[in-house]
This record gives sequence, C-alpha cells and structure tokens, in this order.
Amino acid sequence: MKRKNKIENIIKELFKPYYFSVLDVSEQHRGHQSFLENVESHFEIVIVSKIFENKSKIERHRMINNSLKEEYLLDLHSVKIKAMTIEEYL
Repeated sequence: MKRKNKIENIIKELFKPYYFSVLDVSEQHRGHQSFLENVESHFEIVIVSKIFENKSKIERHRMINNSLKEEYLLDLHSVKIKAMTIEEYL
C-alpha cells in the first residue's frame, strides 16, 4: 500500500475527520539531501476534526506525529500539518 493511502487510513480511523487532505509533495524536494527517488517522504496534511477541540496547536501536532511514528521509523522525512476544529474551519 502506498504511504499516502496508509496516512489517509490512519487519519480516518484515529481522527474521524470532518474534512482532510493528504498531499504527497516529495517531488518538490528533489535535489535536497533527504530526497529519495520514488519514495513518498514529504507530505502536507490538513485535518479538520472535533478531536482537536480544547487542544493547543502543539498538542494537535503531537497527536498527528505520534499517529505516524511507524512511518517516521521508515523513510518518512517531513509532514507539514494544519489541524483545525470544525468551528475554526467554517
């Protein structure tokens, strides 16, 4: 299974999102030291979920990064995160 699909499944299961998107932006890092050919290593993620209510930005990011820890142990290099409550999104 592609990493993008794995991340999408993790988000659906753990965060029960109102809305989310996962973009593979690995190709934008071609030429950087961390770039690996044909490897999904860099992502931009947007998650809108009730789970983030009463959580700080740091807590939200920790929740998401912790959910991806197995991918980081492989060759996931970076994730740009935007995490919002439904009220913040609307």
